Amino acid sequence: MRLRLTIGNFLAIFVAGSVVAIPGAVLPQWREGFASPEQVALYFNLILLGLLVGVTAGSRSRSRRIQYPLAPVSVALGFILAALTPTFNGVLVAGVLLGFGQGVINVHGNGLTGELWPERRVTMLNWVNAAFGVGAVSAPVLSLWLAWREMFGLFAVLALLTAFLVWGAPGPVQTYPRKGPGGGSIWLALLIVVCYAALEGSLATYSGVYLSYLGYPSPLNSTLLSLYWAGLTAGRLFLGTWVALAPLRYLTFLITGSVATLLLMLFPPVAPIFPLIGLFYGPIFATVFALVQEKFGYRAIGGVFYAGAVGGTLGPAFFALVSPPLIPYGFLTLGLLLLASVNYLRRIDARPTV
Repeated sequence: MRLRLTIGNFLAIFVAGSVVAIPGAVLPQWREGFASPEQVALYFNLILLGLLVGVTAGSRSRSRRIQYPLAPVSVALGFILAALTPTFNGVLVAGVLLGFGQGVINVHGNGLTGELWPERRVTMLNWVNAAFGVGAVSAPVLSLWLAWREMFGLFAVLALLTAFLVWGAPGPVQTYPRKGPGGGSIWLALLIVVCYAALEGSLATYSGVYLSYLGYPSPLNSTLLSLYWAGLTAGRLFLGTWVALAPLRYLTFLITGSVATLLLMLFPPVAPIFPLIGLFYGPIFATVFALVQEKFGYRAIGGVFYAGAVGGTLGPAFFALVSPPLIPYGFLTLGLLLLASVNYLRRIDARPTV
């Protein structure tokens, strides 16, 4: 059963990654076909609303047995509705279903993975989040061969298969916060997630703006962005096991390397080095999630996704106000704040429990 559920978790997180990446893959077709800019903006608001409701429902649930498999069913219904609708209003309704399913999957897919593999929690959570990256990459790749409605149908089938695999999932295991000096570090852990999500999303959104300002061609910028996402996935796959040996210590090393790379971005001739940051940052989210789950229990993991939503929204919004020459300085500031937060959490966690 553990193997079936583990495979189901990987496929569930893969599907969640596809939900995140699909708008970028099909947005030109939507706008050309039947969507106005205002409707597209509303879609993003509705999918965020569904996501937050899903995270709340998942983190407050006392049982996964029915709720977890219903999440990919919600995603499948969203894909089917969007694929069949003749107007964009159907896509808007689908956005709520997709966001809700994604939110519940994020909580239970990560939470159940950590419970199934407590002895390898950090490693397995990094691997399962690598599936998220693969799902995110699959949408733009599939859009090269399939019409968007056909692609949605394919993802709906995968979501229904996911529901079958995770049916009857146990738990969640109700654990209690660990006492001692580290007990107050939950807010610091959430700050790390905010900084990480803000920098990850801002790099993905505004690195191209900065490189274009420096005079680099758009095809190169798009290629570098793909390498950045590939680096995030590779970091989770290949560095997760190493980070698991001493999580906060090795995260400090990785983030120090990312700060050095952000410094290099200040120099135009080497600014295209930024995809390397993806490799450094790959293990951050899953590792912090694993630490929060271990130290503060199931009730606290919803806060990790709220923090990610805050950082992922506010970061790019802030950089929209920053002029292109100052963009790398904003990246560097966030990187330094992330490094300081991880290093301080490491010091707190190292204090002896009284």
